This record gives sequence, structure tokens and C-alpha cells, in this order.
Amino acid sequence: MKRNFRFYFALFFAKCTALVLKLIGRKGTSMPGSWAIILCPDFLGRMPLPKEVVLVAGTNGKTTVANLIEDILTANGVDYLCNRGGANVNTGLASTLIAGSTFFGRPKHDLAIFEFDERSAPLILPYIKPSTFLCTNLCRDALDRNANVDFIVKLINENLWQGAKLVVNGDDLIASHLAPGSQRVCFGISQLPRDSGSRPNLVRDIVCCPECDTPLSYDFLRYNHIGRAHCPQCGWGTHPIAYDCTAVDMDAMEFTLRTPHGEEAYRLPGANITDLYNTVTAVAFLRDRGLSYQQVAGALQGAQLARSRYDVEKVGDKEVIFCLAKGQSPIASSRVFDFITRQGGRAAIILLNYDSHDQAHSSENIGWLYEVDYEFLRNDCVKQLIPTGNRCYDYQVRALLAGMEPSRVHAAPQPEEAAALVDLDNVDKVYILHAVFTVPDARRARDELVKRINGKEAC
Repeated sequence: MKRNFRFYFALFFAKCTALVLKLIGRKGTSMPGSWAIILCPDFLGRMPLPKEVVLVAGTNGKTTVANLIEDILTANGVDYLCNRGGANVNTGLASTLIAGSTFFGRPKHDLAIFEFDERSAPLILPYIKPSTFLCTNLCRDALDRNANVDFIVKLINENLWQGAKLVVNGDDLIASHLAPGSQRVCFGISQLPRDSGSRPNLVRDIVCCPECDTPLSYDFLRYNHIGRAHCPQCGWGTHPIAYDCTAVDMDAMEFTLRTPHGEEAYRLPGANITDLYNTVTAVAFLRDRGLSYQQVAGALQGAQLARSRYDVEKVGDKEVIFCLAKGQSPIASSRVFDFITRQGGRAAIILLNYDSHDQAHSSENIGWLYEVDYEFLRNDCVKQLIPTGNRCYDYQVRALLAGMEPSRVHAAPQPEEAAALVDLDNVDKVYILHAVFTVPDARRARDELVKRINGKEAC
């Protein structure tokens, strides 16, 4: 689209808005972009873009993957534009493009890495045609906003530019079959010894072949619908995997990746299976884009997971663990529950993965609680589960229906009350599981817990 007077007026107004916000000390992540789109609804289509645009999408892991890619590019001196500090919807991308442009809107960078909210596909993809579309996974998430995963697939397929190169999770039969006919590179993780102990999940987002409705035959199922499968009737199934993790050494925290260039070894920055998938995703994209093994492996040595996602603090003789467990996301929460029980020890869990809107206004939508695998928490290592927030009693009921002993499940409406219920004599670790928007409440629980532990140590 050509630039017109309306576009330039919106651009200048947005730049002035950003300047005012900076002068008064407010971040205002999306506000400049919001004004630009209000004043010029097709602003994104008229805004000049960097030569190469990479969109990072997916139900879970897109923030971590985008951050990891950016950290590795930075370590190798690559200049880029990103929305790391901003929103991943159309107004956030508009704000980022405005901030990364000259007075007349020309881009200051040749490369852009944008985390992308797949629900916003109709508002973004008709205007931004990515060079690469990177997808970590697609599964059910926030049913009141995203409906069914098939709905999200439909939004992407209807709006994604056919010339985009796809880098997709080959172990996800939904994500890997996006945009039929487009060029794609698949990454994945081969069957590992740890997969023999995998436990069935309540949720499976694909069970039958979408071509002929025949039940899929899984070579192995890692969790939910993630694994490798084929249709015994028509052959539909897992695409060839170009970047395949074939072995993991948890003692050395390393993994082996089979690539088109040969076998390569990389550092693993986290112990969860989702950490492995996120790292493989970033490495596959960067190696396919042309960075050398030495560039990627060297930068990965110093890479750290965002502390807002996972942070361990030693307080006295206890470990206080801050961990993200997305609200209204049954797969993300189930992965965290499974991870906790695999760590062993004696653990208490303070659960704050409620939705911020539900906390403020309440609703009748609690269906997602019954898609989370609370059954995993029947493990003996979980000594206490303490849900908090307005819906704490609904969480308590769900845990009891999953078979947890009533003596191990306690509800507390306030975070400080939850911290006060932790039995410090009977646990070594306290996991504080928070959602994206409940970090302030999680910090209140942590502060109260740290105060209790320090007081006990002093006594």
C-alpha cells in the first residue's frame, strides 16, 4: 500500500505520543500503535517493513523462543528490531515498527523478530508478510478467547502469505501441517528413554486423520498430542524432521541435534521437556537461517531462561521456586505439574495461575480446570497444594476430584494466607506457580513465605 496523508498524520501523532510518554516516565508499550491504527486503520499495511520479518507464533513457548533467538543474535552482533518489551498483537507490532523507524517511517533495521499472537492473525497477517513463520506448537488455550484449536488454524491458514517459509514443530501434527503447500522446515525430538514413563493426558487435540478420519497410529506419544504418528489408511502424518534432537544428557545438561550439516551438541538451559523444545526451536531456526554451529553453540553457553519464567531462590534450608503456569492453558499447566512430580523431594505448591479478568470480575467459565491433569499431583512428593484467588475453592474441588487426599489440599483466598498455610516442617521446596498477569500476587506470597522461613531460622 502507498503512504498517504492519513498515514503520515497517524505516524507523526504516534511518534509524538511515544515522546510524551517517555518524557513523563511511562512505557506505554501499545499506546502509540493504538493511536496509529485508530487514525489510520490500515496503518500496518502502509508502514514500511524491514527486509526480513520473522513471526514467532505458538500456543506455548513463543516468548521464550523469541527471547532466546534475540539473545543469540545479539551475542553474534546481529542488528534487529523486536517487540521483546511490548505486546504481540497488532497495536504492539505497530508501536515497535514506529519506534524502529525514522521520522518519515523508513525502517532502521533490516531484520525484525516479532513475537506474534496467533489469535490476532486477521489483524496482522493481511498486512505483514513474513519471510519466516516460526511455530512452536498449537493446542487448546483460553477457550473463551481462542475457542477450538481448529479455529486458530483456520485464522492462520486464511491469512498467512503463501510465500512465507515455515519453521514448525514436526512433533505437533497440527502446527506442522499449517499452510499446506508452503515450504517448511521441521524440527523435533526423537523418542527418548524418558518417554517410556510418559503419562496419558486428559487432552488430545488430534486423534484422527484430518484427510480420511481414520484413527492415527502413534509411533510414540510424548504428551497430549505431541509425538510422531501416521495414518494407517492414507499415510498422512509426521513430516520429515530436518533438525532432530536424538539424545539428551541431563547430567551434563546437553543435547545432541541431528541436522542437515551433521550431528551437533548444544547446551540445554533448563530441565523441563518444554525447555528442550524451546531450545531446539531456536537452534533449528538460527541454523537454517545461516548462523554457524560455532555461533549458535557459543552464544547458547551463556543463555539463561527468563527469571520471570523459572527462578529458584535458596532461603534458609528451603528452595522457593517461581514458575510460570499459564492461566486457562491446560497443556501448559499440566506440563508444569508433570515437571514438579519428576523432580521429587518434598514439595508444597502455591497455585496462582488464575486469569486476571476472572479475578477482577468473576465468570462461570471454569471448564479449563477439568482439562488440566491434576491427577499428576497425587504423587507422594506433593505434600501440599494451596490454590489461592477468588476461584481457590473451585481449584480445591478439582484437586479433590482428581484423587488428592483432602489433608493435602488447602484453599486460601489471599496470597499471604496461602504462604501462611505452608507446612515448613514437612517440605523442602515451595513452588509458586503464577500466570502471566498474577506476578504481583505471586510476589506477595513469596515475600510472606520468605519472612516465615527467615523467622523460623532465627528461632
